[in-house]
This record gives sequence, structure tokens and C-alpha cells, in this order.
Amino acid sequence: MLRFWRASSVLCAAAVAFFAWLAVAPAGGDRLVALGQRLFFDTRLSGSGRTACATCHEPRYGYAQRRRVPISDNGDIGRRNSPSLLDVGYAPWLMWDGRFPSLEHQIFGPFSSGELGNPISQAAARISADPEYRQLFGEALGQPPTPNGMARAIAAFERTIVSRESRVDRYLVYNDTRALAPIERAGYDYFTGKAHCSSCHHVFPVTPDGRKSNRPLFTDFQFHNTGIGFGPRGFTDRGRHEQTRNPADWGAFRTPMLRNSALTPPYMHDGSLGTLEEVVEFYNAGGQPNPNQSQAMHPLHLSDREKAALVAFLRAMVEEGLWTWAQVARTVRDQADGEQGGQSAAARTAPPAPVR
Repeated sequence: MLRFWRASSVLCAAAVAFFAWLAVAPAGGDRLVALGQRLFFDTRLSGSGRTACATCHEPRYGYAQRRRVPISDNGDIGRRNSPSLLDVGYAPWLMWDGRFPSLEHQIFGPFSSGELGNPISQAAARISADPEYRQLFGEALGQPPTPNGMARAIAAFERTIVSRESRVDRYLVYNDTRALAPIERAGYDYFTGKAHCSSCHHVFPVTPDGRKSNRPLFTDFQFHNTGIGFGPRGFTDRGRHEQTRNPADWGAFRTPMLRNSALTPPYMHDGSLGTLEEVVEFYNAGGQPNPNQSQAMHPLHLSDREKAALVAFLRAMVEEGLWTWAQVARTVRDQADGEQGGQSAAARTAPPAPVR
């Protein structure tokens, strides 16, 4: 009976992940995803052999990084915070300034910018020398390792990085009023009311192509100027303006999704705010006034109790664990096969568990 209950629990978790994953599922199947996962964690893609995609997007930190800004493979200091990759498959454009229209395009970025200290052509040549990689590329794509093939595989894996259900999901999607504590429910009321958070962090956003999300993502997929980074000499980082050259986009940055945000400090595009409390205080003060500041920004006059409720609601978005769909699927297969003793295949190949 106990074995049946455990298997049922795994299958229920798999079902939750599966329906979330359907909206962002990649073409290519398990082999392409497995290849992408291997590449994502492989330091051989970098010039020094010490840096991987996972260096700046660590699973235990919600596929983000605890540094304010990343350090490149050659030691250069980055200028923008590494964003979380959780639910990245929903995003219609990538990076804080929206420069890439797809994950496949974005994969080339860390190679061309110097973050990995290695052109992607050299990275492809390096892994081509590995017979196992040649076999894996042949099985997944029917070709030897190439830059485009690497981008397809890593993008396929990143699309499977889907957050699992949180108590906020149970409250908003399933109308389970017992899922949140009174202070967390009050925080949601402030989030959608007095604090006006949902004016940019839409609970169920609509993508630019008109598709409405079937789960709370808390973003509008747009770009806004809150004043972060504005100083006596103006903005040192022009944000979205670097891509559009539209004066209205000066200092505007992408609205991040908020699921599991409690796991991904520091915050904002420059990593300048270290805690959720600091984020709420920044918005409560009306941000940093500047000529292009979003009209949605203004002092909120929240009390200490109201600010604490907002933070409590944001923390309630944290899920029970950070799994990719590939990991869930492997775990279900292991259960079905009746694997006994030792670590399962999923446990042996899974990235580190998230820090709680």
C-alpha cells in the first residue's frame, strides 16, 4: 500500500509538471533534451574549461546566481544580473533588454560576448573530439556537433526548466483558500490593489502573440523604467534603448517573472537590491525618479504591516522543489521499473538540489 501511495504521489507531481511543460515543450524528444542538459553543465564549452552555463544559472538557486553580477570566464565583471531560467520557455524574448527573440538565438550570446571565453565554433570543435558527444549528436540530431546543433539542444533543455506548483498556485488556480495564511492572502490583495504590483506583474499574462498563460507567471513580458541605475550622470546602462534606439525605452528593462523569486536574490537588472524587503521598500518609495520613469511608478505609502504582507505573499510562491520535466519523467520511469536500492538514474544525473 505504501509503495502504491509513493508511486501515486510521483505520478501526481509528474502530471502537474507535464501540463505546465506542454506549453513550452521542445521538439526533438528526450535525446535532444538529455544532450542539452549535458552541454548546459559541461565546462569544456568555455575557454578555460572551468565555466559552464550552469556557473551563472545554478539549479540550487533557481537557475540564477547569488552574485550581484556574473564574472566571465576570463575574469571580466559583468554589468547585469544573471536572471533565473525557471519558466524561461514562456518568455517571448530574452535578456534584460530583450535582445534575443528565442532561446536558440540566446545560446550564442555567452559565446559571442566573451562570458564563456570561447567562440561557439571552437566549443563545437572541442566537443567534436569526444566520441561520446559525436554519438549523442548523431542520435539526437542526425549530425556531428555544430554550433546550431548545440544551440538547439541547450534551448530544448532550458525549455524543460519548468517550476512546480506552489501554495500560490493552489490559491489562485484551484481556489484553495486554505493554501495561504491570512498575512499571505492580505499580501496578494495588496499586490493586486494598493501596491499596484500587478500593473506590470500580471498574474496570468498574455504573450505578444495573444496566448494567455494557464498558470500565474507575474509578468507582462514588457519593459519598464523604474529608475534602478539612475544617478547624477543619468543611466550608465540604457537598457531596452540599446536595442530599439527609441528614446522612450531609455532605462527600461524586462519585467521578470516572480515564481520562486525568494530563491533568486539579488534582484533587479543590476543586482543592486539584496532582499525582497529591499525591493518592496524601493517600490514603496516610488522608485528612483528620472525623466523616462514609468507612469506606474509613484510612492505607495504602505505601512510596515502591509510591506510585510507583500513579502510574505512573494515567499509563498516558492515551490516544494526545482525539477525539470526530464527529471520528473526519469523518476516516474524508475518507479515503474521498480528500481531497488542505491540511487536511481534520476538521482545520479540530476543537478544539485535547491537550497531552501
